[in-house]
Amino acid sequence: MDYIGFSSEARMRLPPKPRQPDPLEKLLACPEYAALPITILSHAQAVPLGVLVRGTLEWMLDDATLEQLFHEHAPDQYSRELTLGALVRLVIQVSAGTRSSVYAAYKADQTLEQPTIATTCQAVYGKLGRMQPAVSEAVVRYGADRCGRLLTLMPQTRVEPRPGYRMRVLDGNVLAGSDHRLTPLRRWLNACLPGKSLVVYEPGLGLVTDVVLCEDAYTQERALLTHLLPRVQASDLFVADRNFCTTRFVFGISRAQASVIVRQQRRALPCQALGPLQRCGQTETGVVSEQRVQARDAETGTTLELRRIEIRLCAKTRDGERTLAVLTNLPAHVSAIHIAQDYLVRWTIEKHFQFLTQSLHCELTGLGQPRAALFGFAMALLAGNALAVVRGSLRSAQGQEVEAEISGYYLADEIAHDYRALLKYLPAAHWPGWRTLPAVALAPLLRSLAAQVNLKGLTRSRRGPKKPPPNKPVYDKKHKHYSTARLLKDLDQKDTC
Repeated sequence: MDYIGFSSEARMRLPPKPRQPDPLEKLLACPEYAALPITILSHAQAVPLGVLVRGTLEWMLDDATLEQLFHEHAPDQYSRELTLGALVRLVIQVSAGTRSSVYAAYKADQTLEQPTIATTCQAVYGKLGRMQPAVSEAVVRYGADRCGRLLTLMPQTRVEPRPGYRMRVLDGNVLAGSDHRLTPLRRWLNACLPGKSLVVYEPGLGLVTDVVLCEDAYTQERALLTHLLPRVQASDLFVADRNFCTTRFVFGISRAQASVIVRQQRRALPCQALGPLQRCGQTETGVVSEQRVQARDAETGTTLELRRIEIRLCAKTRDGERTLAVLTNLPAHVSAIHIAQDYLVRWTIEKHFQFLTQSLHCELTGLGQPRAALFGFAMALLAGNALAVVRGSLRSAQGQEVEAEISGYYLADEIAHDYRALLKYLPAAHWPGWRTLPAVALAPLLRSLAAQVNLKGLTRSRRGPKKPPPNKPVYDKKHKHYSTARLLKDLDQKDTC
């Protein structure tokens, strides 16, 4: 009803204007969302990012499945009062930056009306120190599988760099040195490394889909490939650096009928040329050429024909190299130009590691026990996957160009504050209904929540090109430190002269 033209007194006598229902309110009124309490609606309108992340995590972390994974991968351990689900929900707050330490998260949990942990803090640390790395790996794979199925139900969420293949970027990561709290670590001033990991990242979805964890930080990354190769699928396209250019890896990928793009390492995988090097064209980074080569497995005597793509770079690498070569078993219909461009996707995992380190807390230095530190790193990967679902929901609801301008740092910071508020005002009793939702019902709900998010304060801050310093910094051995105020005063005096 249109009230234009009525006087103010006439408007007061007219019936009130009917309120248009909110799209999210209309969606929650559907029968498939009957398990969700109506109190979530007001919070979803106030802090939609917090509700989006908390609901995603509750849907990902099913307690029954987590206990099944625990008993499957740690058969020599048991859980009575302290379950794996409770530990995951506790440590993920620290890895995601919501809490500063495990003890801070534990104290906050004990202040709730219904604490999720009924044991002492010493029991929590003891359980974390005994957590099998296989359990942490299984939790990451389970959460990634759930997130992947959820993202595929949303439009414009999967963008594969190479159509027809599931690109998977492989790289290793060494955890930073932990605090010297354990007795064997106190005698050393050197960094004590709690472990190493081998991570598989899917740039098409922004998810870490697989991980191999090792307690010994001195273990060679290549040795961890034996745990990864049995899980390779035929549609996979692995992109890796030259450290993984080995006979075991390349031949193992080929036996699994998968594809690989790996930078050539002549000593680890010697190849024999089968034809001349032919120029194929030029990209933004350099001139691309191709030739056929053959690799031989010394143990089995089998041979494998590969394509060698050589890029003569326009600018030198950090190591001063002008030529870069990659090996691949992709078919001939994939051009050498596209293969050279696909290898550049390898840097996406480096950016993801930087995001996990700076925006999240993937390295918990307060956990000195290797298994506890690896569990914290796995929870950071899980939190990163949950944020990938958030970004996918925003991309599906508000457009790909709008989502591309979102800063991961500002997004993680905003979610950390909203998450703490929800922990206080919406306790755990309000969230079990999310776990029973099917993926086909959760996907439109997340899109509706993402449509409520105001992105003005989350956009990236663009900066100009970096300028080289006028003078190269030097280290003065005579002075270990300087007064900043005096340095600025000397600079002002030089400018005025």
